[in-house]
Amino acid sequence: MSNALINFKESLSSKPQLVSEEQLKAMNINRNKDSYSSIFKYNDSHKDIVEKTGSVSGIKDVTTDLLVWDFDNKDDFNAARGDTLTLATRLVQNYNIDPDDIECYMSGFKGFHVVVKLDKQITPDEFKTATVEIARGLKSFDFSVSDPARIIRMPNTKHPKSGLYKIPLHIAEIDEMNCDQIKDVAKQPRLDFKPTFKAVKLPTSLFETPKQKKEKIMEVKAKLDPKNDPKVNNPPRGWKPYKWALAQGYFDNGERHNALMVIAATCRGLGYDKETTYYMCKSAFKKQAERMGQEEFSKEELWKNIIEQSVFSDRWEGGQYSPTNNPWLKDYCQRNGFSTDEKEDQPFISLDSLNTQFINYATNFEKNIVRTGIGELDEQWTLSTSTLNGLLGQPGSFKTGMSLEILANSSKNNIKSMMFSMDMGVPLVYAKLAQKMTGQPFKDVLKMFKDDQKRSGEVFERIKHNYANVGFNFKSGLTAPDLKNIIEERNQLIGEPTKLIIIDYLECMAGPYSDPTANAGFIANQLKDVANETGTCILLLLQTQKHSTPDISDPLLSMKQIKGASIIEQACSTVLTLWREGYSPKTTENDKYISFALVKNRFGGLWSSDFMWDPLFGKVNSMTEENREEFEEFKKEKAAKRSAVEGKTWE
Repeated sequence: MSNALINFKESLSSKPQLVSEEQLKAMNINRNKDSYSSIFKYNDSHKDIVEKTGSVSGIKDVTTDLLVWDFDNKDDFNAARGDTLTLATRLVQNYNIDPDDIECYMSGFKGFHVVVKLDKQITPDEFKTATVEIARGLKSFDFSVSDPARIIRMPNTKHPKSGLYKIPLHIAEIDEMNCDQIKDVAKQPRLDFKPTFKAVKLPTSLFETPKQKKEKIMEVKAKLDPKNDPKVNNPPRGWKPYKWALAQGYFDNGERHNALMVIAATCRGLGYDKETTYYMCKSAFKKQAERMGQEEFSKEELWKNIIEQSVFSDRWEGGQYSPTNNPWLKDYCQRNGFSTDEKEDQPFISLDSLNTQFINYATNFEKNIVRTGIGELDEQWTLSTSTLNGLLGQPGSFKTGMSLEILANSSKNNIKSMMFSMDMGVPLVYAKLAQKMTGQPFKDVLKMFKDDQKRSGEVFERIKHNYANVGFNFKSGLTAPDLKNIIEERNQLIGEPTKLIIIDYLECMAGPYSDPTANAGFIANQLKDVANETGTCILLLLQTQKHSTPDISDPLLSMKQIKGASIIEQACSTVLTLWREGYSPKTTENDKYISFALVKNRFGGLWSSDFMWDPLFGKVNSMTEENREEFEEFKKEKAAKRSAVEGKTWE
């Protein structure tokens, strides 16, 4: 704002003076008087009006780059303190504002002022919308602070009634000091407290006034054409475009029950569990409410009427909604330009077709298998294209290292593959590759690449040779459709199909839900579809539930220990677990064993076995008879030590 002017008053009864910020800073303000400055800024034309009328009354077209909250409670100073702390917590947690950028003041009388500097200018209406929204429910908040003519006491000036000064405080001080301590500090100006506050960026939607929201809604309604939405035109496998349009919230308020029934029935037909279906429906009505500017459908009504008493009740007879059997859906399709003549999926597949498909599958089976390079493991674990598979282990158990082993072996066999490393960035993954080549610790690898150009160049050539057919992607927050697009783009680029995809790890992927369990289940189902549609073998690194075993080195023998929704277990064709019996910071010399267990296997039986492990090279090798005897002896000693410790605990 050019020529931004501030209304300065030496007392509430004095005439307004419109001065620049520089002029205000240069003033010799008497701190023993209650001086004030305006929250909103004026311009030169306003100055002419004020000089003629002696008042800012009636001037509404002002702006500010501040958000200001005034908390007052004349009967309970501590209540104002509590509301101030709550507001600060909301600013930090909900809007990612650094606590050091939140200006806080004891007002000098019965409350506190909180100020946040913005990266833009806003109007009084936008100011009111944002401050009220963030302070919603806080009883000591003074709503009149949004008045365009509002002035506020200047820092380190004295209140005429209380004799206390308006002093700056860090929010941590307000939290740590009690009310009496704060008032004691406020007996003097706090001139030595001079923090710097950075301007913050807040969501645009936070400043949308009721009028702006209405205009936005009208604009959206005018463009309410689901067929123009790219998401609708590229639905996940199993979803018709018109059903996916409903899932994206494209329906009117009077159609919510019908729309949610269609979405829920589709989810159940695709094998989604009750909770995932609930969150799919919840996401749909949330999107619809935002699009139409209406209140959301009752969550309780959704769960009770749509989920429990209808689609997931014992009376539900199955079946799917389609334009051919549902008049409302037919009308919806016609109104929105969706074809009602499209062929629905056939209700059955003939035995002739099944036989033909299986002959083709059996003929090409060996071509579609990915080998780990560990002979005994490959005899048991079938990693086939068009399947989703899980690798489950505790944090730090060698899941990523095992993935790199599989990638190196598949590359040696000329299989094109990709690793989506959403957890570890480029430096850590590349360091692991270098460690596998050299057997050196992390610090030695760093030193080599820093100081020894010749040797590091040789290591790079070995990495390049061993992983020649591997592509790496380090973007986090990818969705399943993003993954599919990247796979297809790479296939076009290299002119060959990618057969193996490794994802490190599931919880780093993005989905439509805020609830992590619902998200994980939804993504797992989508990844199963991606594996099918792209003809790839997807190996998904999975986290364990908290306290899944008594000790991090104990066996993982159940897929029930997968963190997240049970639908993850259902989506995977195989689940392999791994653990290291000697994993302990106290006895690192024993950390040379690794064990695997096949806890889900659609291609055969369950299995488990033990191997030797080289922690420096990250290599897995079969055990000799001597190794097995040594390993059994180690496990006995480990069990005896644990029993002794537990016995002492009971004593």
